[in-house]
This record gives sequence, structure tokens and C-alpha cells, in this order.
Amino acid sequence: MLYRLLQNMDRDMYEVEVICLTEMGTYGEFIEQQLNIKVTICDMRSNMGSAFVQCYQLCRKSDIIQTWMYHANFLGYILSKLLKKKLIWGIHHSNLNKHDNKRRTIFIAKLCAKLSKHVDAIISCGPKVKEIHEAIGYKNKQHRMIVNGVNTDFYKPSKKRQYYTERFNILNQPILLHVGRWDPLKDYGNLLESIKLLTQKRQDFYVFLVGYEIDGSNRELRQMIENVQLEHITFLLGSREDIPQLMAAADLFILSSSGEGLPNVLVEALASGTCCVTTNVGDCEYLVGDYGEVVPAKDAAALSMAINKALNYDSKQYEKRANLGRAHVLANFQIKHVVEQYQSLYPAIIDSKNMKANPH
Repeated sequence: MLYRLLQNMDRDMYEVEVICLTEMGTYGEFIEQQLNIKVTICDMRSNMGSAFVQCYQLCRKSDIIQTWMYHANFLGYILSKLLKKKLIWGIHHSNLNKHDNKRRTIFIAKLCAKLSKHVDAIISCGPKVKEIHEAIGYKNKQHRMIVNGVNTDFYKPSKKRQYYTERFNILNQPILLHVGRWDPLKDYGNLLESIKLLTQKRQDFYVFLVGYEIDGSNRELRQMIENVQLEHITFLLGSREDIPQLMAAADLFILSSSGEGLPNVLVEALASGTCCVTTNVGDCEYLVGDYGEVVPAKDAAALSMAINKALNYDSKQYEKRANLGRAHVLANFQIKHVVEQYQSLYPAIIDSKNMKANPH
């Protein structure tokens, strides 16, 4: 979402630099190489003191510090007070369960709640995300919702399965797609157990798993797949640049997470005319609603039943839900409209509509 925001911003009005608190990663490279925006790595994990000084120096020339997720929010708060800069927080998370998060993450999220009234603005990526954080003490008159958006000219429907059958040695039968990074909150155990249960009812499908570290080098994931005996129908594709084509050609998109904010992948799948089956976490129900199937988190049996139900949609049912899902995205999640909401906030924060801002 950060990449999309930067891709569509008015660069004549705003000068932008990006600071990353870990490593460059795929999207750091995209931002730097494709968008020609400077990305600086301030690795807080290797040398916290040096990284803090580096962040301090970089933010000295900014008008606005805009942060993305809890650790960056906390660091941004300290920097904004030291430098007397305007600060916008970003919240893209909803599950603060102690079993699914590191203690430090929960501590920082709750500490930020106590600091929240001193921030110039807070952006939550969905209504449930906003509600959950206000319930744990986030208080700010400028706490608003700006959803994640997609380019609906890029994510759009196409013929089902064709993209897969042309590139993989498979039969023309239903494709189940999951896109996500290797992270405990994605709950791959839940996903794979639900697929195992599904094979007890039917075997006419393939499973494609896509994302960072979701490839053959991930021994733990491979072992999980072998444990439920799904290796013969499961494809591990790793990071890909053809996500729009994979989304549009899949029969179902499956999200099995135990925690989310407002998942970009669900917005992308709906925009692509693909029906979704998702766990009811974060703003997933707000996204999918009547356009697919929504089940409780960490319930493999319920997830399996929902996948089977969706696979049994007749052509009219599928088409109706797919069309309504895309219409929902067209009405509420267009990237240009989302960017306009961000850009309308900046001049209000810096109190000057004519000022050329320099957000970090």
C-alpha cells in the first residue's frame, strides 16, 4: 500500500523520502528503482543507537513525518517531539492477541495508545482497525479511516484457469490461491489443515501459495505440507510480479489469517473478479461481506466447509458474487481516491496549502 501511495502521489507538490527500519526488501527496491524515491535503511535491529541518529538526521529537513505500523509510530513520535515536526501515524493491524504477537509489539502498541492524543493525525486502514484501537485507548480528534486501494485497471477479471494451465503442467480444474508472506499471523497451519479436510470430500483442485519466503527453500512450510500429504497438489511460487494475472485466473482466493488489518490481497482478489473465502479478522468481513464466505479464525473445519461451498457455486451464483465484489472495490477502494484522501490531509497538517511539503 505504501508503494501504491507513493506511485500515485503528486510528486510536483510533495518531495518524498522513505526510511526503512529493517532491510530493503522487495518493495524497498521497487520504490527506489521504479519510483526513483530515495530509500534509506536505518536498521534498528543491528545498531539501535546509530540507526536512531541516522533517522534523526534524515528527518530534520522534513515538514511531515508519516509512519507506518507500531514500531515506526513510536520512533516517529520521539523524532517529531525532538525535531518539532508534524506527525501522522499509520495503523495497519488489528490482532493484538498475546499468542499471535511478540510481547514487544503488544507493549509498543499499547504504549502508543497513551501517546496517541499528542499526534497530529492517525490513519487506520479500515473501520474495524479504527474501532479496535480506539477501544484500547487510542484517542485523537484527527483519527480517520483511509482504506487500502488498488488500481482497478491493473487488477481486473480475465478467463479463469487459463493463465495457470498455460504455465504449469496441470489439468483444467479449480485453482485455490493464497498470497501472503511467511508470518505466524497468516496461519498456514489453519490453511493446510482446512485443505486436508477438503480432500476428504473432493480432490478436483490445485493449491497455489505465493509470497515472500513461500517457496521450496522454506523447509518448515514444506514439512507442514508433507505432514498433511498435500505436496502432489500444492505449488509454492515465492515472490511474483504477476500477482494480477494469478488473482484473476484463480477460482477462489483463500485468506486463513488469525490477524489482519485491511488486507490488500482481498481487495486485489475482489477487483480481479475472484470470489473469496476468508477468516473473520480485522476488516475482512467489511471487505468480503456477501461476495464470498467468511468464517471464524483458527477453525479449519469451518474454513474447509466454506471453501467447499464456494467451489460448489453454480455459474450464476459465482458471476453475481464476483461482479458485486468488483463493484464494491470500484466504489470504495480506487487508488486515486485513496491517494486524494492522504494528500488532502497534508496541507491541513502543515497549515499551509501553498507550502511544498517534504514528508518522510
